[in-house]
Amino acid sequence: MRPLPRRSNIHKYPVLKWFASTAYKRSYLWSFKGNSIKPALFWGLIVSFAPLVGIQMLVVFFLALFLRANLPLIVALQWISNPLTMGPIYFADYKIGCFFLQLLGIEIVENKILSRHYDWGNFKFQDLFALLDTFPPMFVGGAVIGVFFGVISVFFYNLAAKLYKRPPLPSNPK
Repeated sequence: MRPLPRRSNIHKYPVLKWFASTAYKRSYLWSFKGNSIKPALFWGLIVSFAPLVGIQMLVVFFLALFLRANLPLIVALQWISNPLTMGPIYFADYKIGCFFLQLLGIEIVENKILSRHYDWGNFKFQDLFALLDTFPPMFVGGAVIGVFFGVISVFFYNLAAKLYKRPPLPSNPK
């Protein structure tokens, strides 16, 4: 928990420091009650799978304010998409997004750079602009994956909370 933002050190975070006084005044951002944890789990996972590189922390800060969600948890979930996992996550976003868009009848032409047979010897800088057509499927796929994992995480949180609150079984004295 040490690297997570806390009320006492939020002013040290690159983007969050601009909003430190706002965050400090709102105690619900630091609450670990269920009504703060559930939206943080659900929306934090949706944003972590969305292709929002560079602005994720800012997006989740405003989501935490708006939804009254736990700030340390929603920020920590953004570390799912880090430089090591970004490639596989965004590739899965793209493939799943293409699948769901095709289910809706929207034809997606596969990007030539994403093809196995792309000749990287003839790569041109202009080919990078061809990647812009990958964003709609990536957003759809990211939303689908995020909602899937968000629903599962909230379900398991509720299950764990019920098991934790369950009274102990009475022992049979003999």
